[in-house]
Amino acid sequence: MWYKNWFSSKFYLKLYRHRNDEDARHLINLIQRTIPIKKDDRVLDIASGAGRHSLELARRGYDVTGLDLSEYLINEARSACRRAKEKPLRVNFVKKDMRHFNFKGKYNLAVNLFTSFGYFDNDKENFSVIKNASASIRRGGWFVLDYINKGYLVNNIVKYSRNKIDDEVLHQKRRIEGDFVIKDIRIATGKKELNYKEQLKLYTLPELKRAFESFNLTIIKKYGDYFGNPYNLKESKRIILFAQKL
Repeated sequence: MWYKNWFSSKFYLKLYRHRNDEDARHLINLIQRTIPIKKDDRVLDIASGAGRHSLELARRGYDVTGLDLSEYLINEARSACRRAKEKPLRVNFVKKDMRHFNFKGKYNLAVNLFTSFGYFDNDKENFSVIKNASASIRRGGWFVLDYINKGYLVNNIVKYSRNKIDDEVLHQKRRIEGDFVIKDIRIATGKKELNYKEQLKLYTLPELKRAFESFNLTIIKKYGDYFGNPYNLKESKRIILFAQKL
């Protein structure tokens, strides 16, 4: 599958290096302003990648587990944790497929951030992430999903971009096919070219709401960006949902 190759590549982190720790701080600030989580609460970061959000949560006193399928990204997260100035940080990174986990109510909060959703071809697999998150938080606990807003993307997609990072030139072509946004990534490095792909299933707010409710999650708040501005179907780049297990 595309995600196994792409998320195991060093170029993934290079391409998204503009998504930095400041972005993570803004989003964690929004989470803290919106829901009543307390110091020492347990937090599950689903598809934690290189650990930006997990580490920021741990810096603020939470007991964090980061879950990801990519061994490369988990190792990067563990290295970042070792380099962190704050000691000690209560954070643990585990290799696990987000379609297949159940921590049986262990956590106060589960998060799925930075468009780490919709990777799979069908709704059953994609919505299994929501199902597993719900099963892993206690009653009264929270699930936060941070995803791209379909209503904005379909009207504002950037079909081609080119940028140079270090000695590599990255070409990105984007298109929408049915309910999927697909990105073809071509990387020119020296005399060699590498090709990768990203594919995401796009969901509307009503579709996500139905999926949440089918797994006992009620959407309490929604925002359109990391600063807490209201969600707007056509103008918000993101859709950030705060749901509670009632």
